[in-house]
Amino acid sequence: MIARLFPLLLISSLAAQGPATVRTVNPTAATEAQSYDLPGRTEPFEQAHLFSRATGVVKERFVDIGDRVKQDEVLAEIEVPELVHQRDQARAIADQAIARAETARLAAERAASLLDTKAISLEESEQRASAEAEAGAAARAAEAEVRRLDALIGFATLRAPFPATIAARRIDRGDFLRGNGSGIEEWAFHLVRLDKLRFAVAGTPDIALRVEPGTPAVVEFPEFPGRSFPAKVSRSSDLFDPASGTMRVELLLENPDFELPAGLSGSAVFKLDPAPGTWLVPTNTLILRDGKSMVGLVKDGKFTLIDVLPGRNLGDRMEMVSTGLAADSAVIVSPNGMLVPGQEVVAQAAEGKK
Repeated sequence: MIARLFPLLLISSLAAQGPATVRTVNPTAATEAQSYDLPGRTEPFEQAHLFSRATGVVKERFVDIGDRVKQDEVLAEIEVPELVHQRDQARAIADQAIARAETARLAAERAASLLDTKAISLEESEQRASAEAEAGAAARAAEAEVRRLDALIGFATLRAPFPATIAARRIDRGDFLRGNGSGIEEWAFHLVRLDKLRFAVAGTPDIALRVEPGTPAVVEFPEFPGRSFPAKVSRSSDLFDPASGTMRVELLLENPDFELPAGLSGSAVFKLDPAPGTWLVPTNTLILRDGKSMVGLVKDGKFTLIDVLPGRNLGDRMEMVSTGLAADSAVIVSPNGMLVPGQEVVAQAAEGKK
């Protein structure tokens, strides 16, 4: 009860002393585009770990780390004699099945022609037709097994899925490879595409919510002093990480000369117009109370507090975002900590302030 009455008693006590005089300044709308730097790192535009689908011994490896390859270029050949023998056996079985299917077809056709002359019973004709269907299905199954083994033999040739640089390899001539390996360590090549790079940054809300695909930026690296590389925002995750409070934003960085490697740290520089409702006020107008950022205003001759979102500190001035500010707002400079909302005050323009 006493705690509730204290502000009222304080206002009454201050009112008895007369209105306090405060210095005020009008905020200035922020219109000039500002630069924002976000640290990030280059990543391959595409990357893949190539596994072997065929079990066998490496017959030849044609590339090594650092080599640049074209799409579908052969990287290695694997000897798969067991698969070749299985395919040849399956081919022979398929030929037998096709021959049996042809014999069954001819028998069924003869039975159908004899049925009209009553030289054969309906039951026998139906049995031959059924045998034809069964033989045809067996032939198709045998052909499918041949195609399956042909496909596995085709996997004995490892090819590049896209234009890439060989970042790592784990095979050499004579090594044994297990097909369809389930272990993550069983890959043969690690390929990365570097003619384009992704530059990934962790965007804070004030930046992530203001960029979109196509927003231009420049990327700078300490290893390339005095140089900047043009880039554009390509996509963002649209999800703020609850731990860091940031959103993943990816920029597309052209790298046709392969000058930049993947994994290089740098910073993306955005030049963005101020967010709507951004104002410039002196830094000594900011008030921190109860964990909130606020500024004090003079409204109808009384002291009022409004919430603000502080932006960049520009030295003697700082950016603040608030829908409660306007060009004619009387923002109090260096407000007295004893002022309470609702207290009568007299505004006096601060010297040298606009």
